[in-house]
Amino acid sequence: MSFYLGIDPGKKGAIAVLDIEAMTVECVDMPDTTAALHDFIAGLPIIKRCTVEKPFYPQMIGITNATKIAHAYGILIGALSWRDIPFDEVRPKKWKAAMDLSSSKNASREKASQMFPDQSELFKRVKDDGRAEAALIAFWGAKL
Repeated sequence: MSFYLGIDPGKKGAIAVLDIEAMTVECVDMPDTTAALHDFIAGLPIIKRCTVEKPFYPQMIGITNATKIAHAYGILIGALSWRDIPFDEVRPKKWKAAMDLSSSKNASREKASQMFPDQSELFKRVKDDGRAEAALIAFWGAKL
């Protein structure tokens, strides 16, 4: 089995573990504490590659919010490094363009449901867009 990790970081993000050979995916919403994140990362199988969506810091979010995002992102990257999981960062525009997606979160949920029909329940709610994008990021990273 070859496992790939896709991560849509952020408070409403998710982590997806893709078995590329079976074309199955498991998703978890982003853990809300550092300890929970480390526990999840510690329990992962051997990951061939991880792809993490690089955060975007528009000026309108302000310094306080940008700092919170950067801090959480640093904790995530630290956890991956601690486990020696190789990772790449990708901008949303790059992976979405390669997968013929717009910025629509609903389009990401639809695409993930089509690609992973046996796990479509993971993407059925509007708030499951982080799971869908994490799964699609994992797939995009596996195809590099």
